[in-house]
Amino acid sequence: LTALGPGPRLWERDTAHPEALVLRLGTTERAELPAVPVTVGLREAGSLGLAGPRDRLAGLARSAVAQLAALHSPADLEIVLISTDRARGLEERRREWSWLGWLPHLRPMHGQDCRLLLAYDREQAAARTTELARRLDDGPLGPGWASLDRTTVAEAARHYEGPFTVVIVDGDPGSSALRESTARLASAGAAAGIHLICLAETPAATPTSPVAATYEAACHASIAFRECGAVAMLSGDVATALRLLRTAGGRAAGHGTVATVDAVSAHWAQRFGRALAPLRAEGPSGL
Repeated sequence: LTALGPGPRLWERDTAHPEALVLRLGTTERAELPAVPVTVGLREAGSLGLAGPRDRLAGLARSAVAQLAALHSPADLEIVLISTDRARGLEERRREWSWLGWLPHLRPMHGQDCRLLLAYDREQAAARTTELARRLDDGPLGPGWASLDRTTVAEAARHYEGPFTVVIVDGDPGSSALRESTARLASAGAAAGIHLICLAETPAATPTSPVAATYEAACHASIAFRECGAVAMLSGDVATALRLLRTAGGRAAGHGTVATVDAVSAHWAQRFGRALAPLRAEGPSGL
C-alpha cells in the first residue's frame, strides 16, 4: 500500500477499472514464483466473510479496508462500519476502528443524517441498514429484491456501474432485525453496488478443528456470514495463514486456496488514515 500521500496509484481504480473492488488477502507460492497474490473480487463474490482469532482477524480486516480506501476514490466508494456486537465493549470497538474516522470515504455522500458512516450502537446501525435497503428498493430489482434468487442478483450486479458501498459488519449486529437486514444486504446488496465484509471471531482452523467447523462457527457468530459468496478463514497454530473459498448453498465449496495472510498494525492504520484525511477527489474520480 503506497497511499501515504498523493501518488500515481492513489485512487487509481474507478468504477470501470477491471480490478475495481478486487482485494488482496495474502500471497502463496506457485512453481518458481514465491509471492503470488491471492485475491477476491467483491463484485463477483457479492460479499466477503473473514473469520479467525480477534487480533489476527483485525489485522487482516485493516489491510483489506485500507486497500479499498487507497485504490478507490471517495467519489466512487463509500465505506460504512457497523460495529454493534456487545460481546465487546464500546470503548474497545471504538478504539479498534478509530482510524476509519479519518478516511474521506466515510463522509456521508447520499444525504445520510450523520457526520460519519460509523455505527457503534443499534440505533445507528438500524439507520444505516435502512438507508441501504432503501437504495436497493430504488435500484434495478425494485422493492422485491430481498426475495429474488442469486442468479437474478448476480445479473443485476454485473450491470451495475457504480458508485459502490462497502459495509463492514463486525461480529453480531445484535438485534434480530439487524441480523436479518445485514443478511439480506449480504445476499442481494451487490445488485445496487452494496458489498459486505462480515467479520466473525472464531478459533483458527487446525487439523483438529477443520475449515468446515470454522465456517459453521463463523455463521453462528454472524448470520450474514452464510450469505457471503466468498470466505477467508484464518488457519494454523498462530493464525498466520488463511484459506480462501467460494461458497455454494450456504456451505464452503471445494478446498480453496491457502495463503500467507496480509495484515497491518493498528499504528500503521492510524498513520494511513491521517494521511488520507485531507485529500479530496476532483470530479467523478481521481485527485
